[in-house]
Amino acid sequence: MTDFYKNDKFLESKDFLFHAAPYQVESNKTIPPHTHEFVELAFITQGEGEHEYEGELFPISQGDVFIIEPGKEHAYRVGENQQLKVVNVLFVPSLLIGELKALSNVTSFIDFYYMEPFLRSNISFQCKLTLNLRQQFELRELMDRLIHEYKSKESGYRFLIKTKLIEIFITLSRIYEKNKQKPLSSIASDNEMIERVCQFIELRHASPLTLEQVSSMAGMSQSKFTALFRGVVGKTFLEYRNDIRIRFAKRLLETTDDKIIHVAKEIGFDDLSHFNRVFKQVVGVSPGTYRRKAVTEHSREDYADPKQ
Repeated sequence: MTDFYKNDKFLESKDFLFHAAPYQVESNKTIPPHTHEFVELAFITQGEGEHEYEGELFPISQGDVFIIEPGKEHAYRVGENQQLKVVNVLFVPSLLIGELKALSNVTSFIDFYYMEPFLRSNISFQCKLTLNLRQQFELRELMDRLIHEYKSKESGYRFLIKTKLIEIFITLSRIYEKNKQKPLSSIASDNEMIERVCQFIELRHASPLTLEQVSSMAGMSQSKFTALFRGVVGKTFLEYRNDIRIRFAKRLLETTDDKIIHVAKEIGFDDLSHFNRVFKQVVGVSPGTYRRKAVTEHSREDYADPKQ
């Protein structure tokens, strides 16, 4: 049975869901398959081994950096006469909700934080960010300062940890951009490439993805990508993303009592009037009217159920 690591067992506290520390995996040892509630940022500082991710094995060694998203099963394996040293940073996205949202406007951050784990989860790709020696030194220095703040817990340490974590993400995003990793552009089939983009949009529908960013992922100009996307999908990027967002919104309206403004924010709309306008354009009625009809229909079904 796969272990499930909960926030309260690994992170500092409910009001500061964070942890950072180095650890070591000895020769012939395995960290068994597990999933967790939190995000894991792993930096391999020494040695080599294997990383099992969603049932697939990937070689890892000094200088590799990768992100494990919540709910993704993974494990570490170290062979005979080998050793693996890792610096782990664990946190929940809500810790940096405002900062992550702002960084999502930066294409290089989208590539590293969202795109790299997405591609790694597909067996066609074996993606990770590998740092050269200078970059390793720079990241290790940032990590050391982060861990020092976490251990010392001096006045204001939580604020500084958030600041340093953002600095780490910006640094890694810049490195990722310099490496010019555009794995999607290597796919031979245009249809397969668009299919992967659609999968990514659905997975990250609430993120503020732009046409410029998804075109960059595909290694194309915006005009070329737009024509290809419409030809394969039958819709524009914006129409496709909005359809997905509205589909999730309908589910939330049907199954929760959340306020409509909260539903809008949950699926990626910051402006309530914009959400209402798009929802009515796609569904034909306003979110409020849709919810009332859904509740009425559900009540009728309950009444008609002979078990009631």
